[in-house]
Amino acid sequence: MKGSYWTYALILAICEFAGGSRILMATMGGTKSHKIPFLALARGLISRGHNVTFVNAFPQDSEYPGLEEITPLNFVLYVKNYTNWDLLGMRMSGQEAVPPADVLRYGYYACDALLSDPETHHLMNSGRQYDLVIVDGSYPECPVVLAHHFKVPFMYINSVAFYMTSITHGGSPAPFSVTPFLARPFIDDMRFLERVKNTVYMSGVELVHTAFIRWILEPLMRNYFGKEMPHIQDMVKNVSFILQNGHATVTYPRPYLPNVAEIACIHCHPSKPLPRDLEEFVSGSDSGFIYVSMGSSVLTSNMPEMLRFMFIRVFSQLPYRVLWKFEADEGSIPDLPDNVRLGRWLPQQDILGHRNIRAFVTHGGLLSMFETVYHGVPVVTMPVFCDHDANSAKAELDGYALKLELQELTAQKLLWAINEVIRNPKYRESVKSRQRLLRDQPEHPLDRAVYWTEYVLRHKGAYHLHSPAREYSFIQYYLIDVYTLLLAGIIISAFMIFKITKITLECHITRNVQLVSSQAVFSA
Repeated sequence: MKGSYWTYALILAICEFAGGSRILMATMGGTKSHKIPFLALARGLISRGHNVTFVNAFPQDSEYPGLEEITPLNFVLYVKNYTNWDLLGMRMSGQEAVPPADVLRYGYYACDALLSDPETHHLMNSGRQYDLVIVDGSYPECPVVLAHHFKVPFMYINSVAFYMTSITHGGSPAPFSVTPFLARPFIDDMRFLERVKNTVYMSGVELVHTAFIRWILEPLMRNYFGKEMPHIQDMVKNVSFILQNGHATVTYPRPYLPNVAEIACIHCHPSKPLPRDLEEFVSGSDSGFIYVSMGSSVLTSNMPEMLRFMFIRVFSQLPYRVLWKFEADEGSIPDLPDNVRLGRWLPQQDILGHRNIRAFVTHGGLLSMFETVYHGVPVVTMPVFCDHDANSAKAELDGYALKLELQELTAQKLLWAINEVIRNPKYRESVKSRQRLLRDQPEHPLDRAVYWTEYVLRHKGAYHLHSPAREYSFIQYYLIDVYTLLLAGIIISAFMIFKITKITLECHITRNVQLVSSQAVFSA
């Protein structure tokens, strides 16, 4: 009888998804890396028979059967110009590559570009029906209105692991004592002054973020959705489930509630053979090769001339071949050494998994750090903006990376760092240890993500996983009101005890004085 029950349950589950659910995805991410975990999940869901529509700012490189990508032109053009400047040069000069004001400005203008575009209007007014919306935990406030519009549950893929505001939307704690601010090189075990700074940063970001949403972003969105649109803060708190792009082995252990699942390396896969020309290059030296890439958002073709010259000088002194992701043709660098090859686009995971690779030189982007651990390659990082500092600090803490500060970078430091991570076995041993930990999971992160997505679909939003903590204010959540009451009680009690003691002593002294006086009179 028990076997019949499970057979019947399995048939029901298969029938439920036989036609496939309709899922709408959206990311406001300003770099192409935000798109990667969404594409991985989309392909996993499509393989299960679901239909996926994906709104983003990066036109697709190739079609994938079953995936519909919508790239509103206004949105695409705004994002394309957003990081099209010399981020490396700004960091080298000691400036913030992307200042806080620009982070807020991006949230406003990217949202306006998305909502004002005719393609977005067509999507929302075409009569389409969806069963679930999945938005990016980075800048979720704008696309979350899609779930409100279609009247369906929504989830997050929190693409930036160290961005914890979206995690708190679901009620999970992010105590400042062990949650480092993503834009600073802190770790989770902070000294006192670091905890003070971290608290100031995190509190300041929360206050500014809340004010920005309430007084700037929300009025913009009401221009498109009317005054009846709920408050953004109320909408984001209703998130059904969060797929957190992190894992305890490559980010930090975290006290998540049951409505959070970690999916770091959802996009990771074993390396495939390289194209013939690349294979011939990386296999052409007995010493091996190093791979240099500053990611999809930091354009090395825009780097300062002095930094480009420094890189070339260092690479020419290495006994290894150098494969360098560079957004220009090889003819654009007349002094390019013979051991260096450029590529506008390179298959990063296939390169990192190659048997001849010796080291990876990178900006410290989250996905690059996941991939270097997954494939077991020691790394030299040069953080530029956003979470690069936090990612690099964690990798250095785990022993498989050396972090260089661009503002203090010299050819000697870069040359030493590359040789150090290659020749000192502790870096490769550390990354191989992390690789074993990352891969030691009961299922692939993609399978986990697909399961929980279908779980939310099966249970119509899975609202039973919600914690009342998501409705609490900062004061309620951290018991500041309770501690204030208790402290007030202690102070009042202490004051009363002091007063009573004082009055008692005064009475006792007065009585003693009177007694002494009366005795003196009697004696006289």
